[in-house]
Amino acid sequence: MDEQSGLEPDMVPTLDEFLLSRLAEDKRIATDAAASSPGGWAVDALPGAPSAHPHVAEHVARHDPARVLAECAAKRRLVMACRDSGFDRAFLGSRPHGMADFLLNPRDRHQLAALTLALLALPYADHSDYRPEWRP
Repeated sequence: MDEQSGLEPDMVPTLDEFLLSRLAEDKRIATDAAASSPGGWAVDALPGAPSAHPHVAEHVARHDPARVLAECAAKRRLVMACRDSGFDRAFLGSRPHGMADFLLNPRDRHQLAALTLALLALPYADHSDYRPEWRP
């Protein structure tokens, strides 16, 4: 099994499988971070952290493991709802040739579900399993 995707090495993940794998990774990392900081999550406690610059402290607070875990749970529910709706897998690859910036306009709930998944996947576009045809 491939550690990054959670799939067998010869399998290519679908968009929903890709997202669920990335969210599981994010959850694992946040869980590990929370366990390593039992006294709480503070910028001053981070190794090599600048001396509590307000913007750095605010950024760290917004990425507190508890918040990341809540975001992972919410995004997982969204992915599952889109999966259950029967998202239109062909919709994302339906741009006219040579029109990579052509805006997709979903016409039904299945296309909207596909677009939602594609938008959720964008932050992971640098991952080796991300496929260009998913780009919304």
